[in-house]
This record gives sequence, structure tokens and C-alpha cells, in this order.
Amino acid sequence: MDDLTFRRTVYADPFTKEPEVILAAKADPKKQAFWEELKTMDRSIQQAMNISIPENLAEKLLLRQSISEHAESRQKRPWYIAMAASVVLATVLTISMFNQGTSSSIALDALAHVQHAELESSKYGDISMQDVNAKLANYNGSISDAFGEIISANYCYLSSVKSLHLIVQGQKGLLSLFVLPNDKNDPVDPSFSNEAHRGKSFLLESARIIVVGDDNKEVDTYADKAKRFMLFSA
Repeated sequence: MDDLTFRRTVYADPFTKEPEVILAAKADPKKQAFWEELKTMDRSIQQAMNISIPENLAEKLLLRQSISEHAESRQKRPWYIAMAASVVLATVLTISMFNQGTSSSIALDALAHVQHAELESSKYGDISMQDVNAKLANYNGSISDAFGEIISANYCYLSSVKSLHLIVQGQKGLLSLFVLPNDKNDPVDPSFSNEAHRGKSFLLESARIIVVGDDNKEVDTYADKAKRFMLFSA
């Protein structure tokens, strides 16, 4: 299945069970990552639509009925309508982030990944430094136990670049640390943000490190920890 047909199909129904889509995703990690992100976004939209309605308010009941009917109709929408809606949503998010000084597609993707990660936070648990270092080895890197508690380490794609996404348990909440090969990605601003998060980007030998969180002080703290406790070789 070519990339355009795959995207059209999953845009129309992110939870499709078509065998061709499943096989295409298994054969192409980029398709699989794109599909997973689309499903996560779809779940987020559904959660946002599940509004708690006050009792004895006819207007609110009518709103809930309208939302329910919209949710049912989504399963029958043509692929081109779904694609148009997704393009509009992506455009709005992109314009919002650009207006706040974010100029890199990698930074935009990092902010989006962090939002998705926070929605999935209940699924995370402890992961050994041995497992983390096994994945960091693919980027010629390693990390010391002194860095802090890491609760998840998974590969993801930032602007089509395969990256390692580490989720760290900070004192005030979760932070994300992305590891990218420096020779295969666009430049990233040293500092970027949106309404909810702030990010810092810097180089460590052969890797680019991006730290994102919702607390400015902790972002600075873990950026410093990365510089002290992560080692990379060219």
C-alpha cells in the first residue's frame, strides 16, 4: 500500500482493521508511528467531546445529543472530509505554535509528543538503566544512574527522524527528553514553547538533545543533568 492510500485510509478511520493497512504499518515503522499518533489524537478528541452535562438544563442536553450524533457520524465520514478536518486542525496548531516563537518542525513534533505522552502517563512504569542504555547505544550514547528516574524509553519520529523519547519523573511532574542523531535533522531553536510547555535544545557530541516540560526550572535542571550524565561519541 502506497503512502497516500495508507494516510487516506487511516485519516478516514484511525481504528480501521483493514488487513492491508495493518500489513503496511508492520512493514514501515514510519507508517506505524504516524498511525499510532493519529489514534492517540483521535482518542484525545473523543475525550474532549465527552462533556459532563449538568442536570435539568435542556440546552445542555441538546448539546450532548448533538455531540453524540457527531461522534456516530464520524465513523461514516468520507476520507476527504476527515483529511480536510485534520489539515485544518494541524494548521491551527502550527500557527499557534509559530506565533509563540517556535520555528522548527522538530520542535513542533516534540511538543505534540509531550502532549500525547501526558495522556498516556498511567501506562508508564520503571525501566532499568540497562534497557535505556541499550537503546541509547543506537545513538552512540549512554546515561548514568545519577541522571534520575526514567519511567519510559521508546522510539518515535520527529519530523521523520527516528528519535529516542525518554520520559522522566521530575519533582513537579513529567518531563520528556528526546535524543536525535545530529546529522539527520533540521536545526532546532535553543529555546521554544507553546501555551503549556517549554523546551530547550542543545548538542552533545553526535546527538541533539531536546528537553520539554511544563516547569521552566525543571526543564533547566534536566537540561543540565543531561549535559553532566549523558555521554555521546562521534
